[in-house]
Amino acid sequence: MNTLTATSVVLPAPRPAINQGIDINNEMVLNHTAIYENCLAQVTQENTVENALMLLDPYGTAPLSAYAGVWSLESAEIIVTVQDAAKTAMPVEHLYTLTPGANLLPVLGLVADTENRIVFSQADTPLAVYTLTTQPLPPADSAEVVLGFPIINVTQPATDADKMAPGFYFITHFDRYNYALDQNGLVRWYVTQDYPSYNFVRIDNGHFLTTSEAKNTYLDMYEFDMMGRLHTFYNLDNQFHHSIWPWDSNTIVAPSEYTSGRPDDLKTNEDGVSVVDLTTGLETAYYDMAKVLDTTRVSRPSGTAPGEDPTVKDWLHINQSYVNETNQLLIASGRHQSAVFGVDLQTQALRFILSTHEDWDDAYQPYLLTPVDSEGVALYDFSKQEDIDAADRDFWTWGQHNVVEIANNTPGMVEFMVFDNGNYRSRDDSKSLLPPDNYSRIVHFVVNMNEMTVMRPFEYGKELGARGYSSCVSAKAIQQNGNIVVHFADCTFDENGRAISCQPGESDIIDPQAGSEAMGLLILQEIAPTEKTVLFEATMTSGYYKNAETNGEGYRYDITSFRVYKMDLYA
Repeated sequence: MNTLTATSVVLPAPRPAINQGIDINNEMVLNHTAIYENCLAQVTQENTVENALMLLDPYGTAPLSAYAGVWSLESAEIIVTVQDAAKTAMPVEHLYTLTPGANLLPVLGLVADTENRIVFSQADTPLAVYTLTTQPLPPADSAEVVLGFPIINVTQPATDADKMAPGFYFITHFDRYNYALDQNGLVRWYVTQDYPSYNFVRIDNGHFLTTSEAKNTYLDMYEFDMMGRLHTFYNLDNQFHHSIWPWDSNTIVAPSEYTSGRPDDLKTNEDGVSVVDLTTGLETAYYDMAKVLDTTRVSRPSGTAPGEDPTVKDWLHINQSYVNETNQLLIASGRHQSAVFGVDLQTQALRFILSTHEDWDDAYQPYLLTPVDSEGVALYDFSKQEDIDAADRDFWTWGQHNVVEIANNTPGMVEFMVFDNGNYRSRDDSKSLLPPDNYSRIVHFVVNMNEMTVMRPFEYGKELGARGYSSCVSAKAIQQNGNIVVHFADCTFDENGRAISCQPGESDIIDPQAGSEAMGLLILQEIAPTEKTVLFEATMTSGYYKNAETNGEGYRYDITSFRVYKMDLYA
């Protein structure tokens, strides 16, 4: 078992801190702390299990969460069960251990816009029943509502519960909402837009870390819980623009950059990785990939992210990073180089590049991987143009996101799964695919650094065709039972139902037949990978077409999702 931590290995130096750190005087943190203390103080000896104090959404930020205030004379176990009064929703159950004195118990999984029953019981004996009536979900997009709540439809119900992974689907939409669905597609938790929605991850203490464009352009990082309570507010000197990854209980790794300008003469962004100590909020290491990869290699795809300065060169666009402990590597995904690469955790030396072999300078040739089959036989002869084209079309990833490790403790071996968005699928416009002819997929890769080869034992997504094509973002999560939850999370269509790109000419070749309006219709699936069987499917849409005249040049970014997980409401 690997035990590598951020403090057990010598990492590159951090950048000097300017304003970075924990804001101990943050008004929202102080207010929420006061609310918590007030709620706890309200619990008296009169509030037995049979007379609990019920407090719905005490922070005003989690409308489907409540506290139950219970005074206990001794340590005791109690089961809390939540269900709508009509009993149409699946029940949510949690076992609590009461401590002597006042207890504030989170009650999670309420159903919106209805009366909910909260049952306290011990063993099979009900002790008390309470009711809480919730408000409707926020409105969806309309002429009056921008960045509304998604419209969710179950398109393939879960009919075989025994095959499903346990938990709830946690989803985050760009600058909209963070929320959780049960496996009937019903919203059972969300937080208001007081919190960032986009870069969203749960850490060891059960809280969430988030950043987003809407909250000070990724420079404010929030730590909050399922009750909607803000625990910690972090000021960042440089953007955490993508994919926070928890290394250990006190350390995170995240793509970053020199937001205020690099210390050299390069004018680039989104090309570094930061390591941060959560106990202080300070950076402990920084990896500058402009010193590792070729900043002059032409990007494909390219483009400027919403809200970013178009005069700054986004040549790499790191959208995910994590630590491979077995080989002491930092693994990162660079969307605009269509490359997943590994560097030495201590020296920053390049170790491998998973990418098409085209247009890399001679100095990088030794690091490029050779595709092989399960027997180690090369799949392509790259001295032949037709094999180069075939690998581009079928093997390599393009504009990929969400590189997630698959455990392999063999030295020299690295396994991961990525979401291959599929932009272009060639570096040549004449050989590239239009969105209506393209697809996105998830791909499992096995990298052998001893042989400098890469094998692909699994892929899924071609089956959906253009219906699942997502020119940006998207994610997946591997479950303990082997199932995969995947979110094709930028499926966007014009007014004629034709698949379109988020940035024509930058994320894809320009489609002359594309219409002038755009609306997202995202696909969430849980699949059994062995048979590639879809166990559950739901779609998310804004329900409202956008266009350039009314909504601006970024109208094709109608609704997108950056992260998906399946996990318990209670951590």
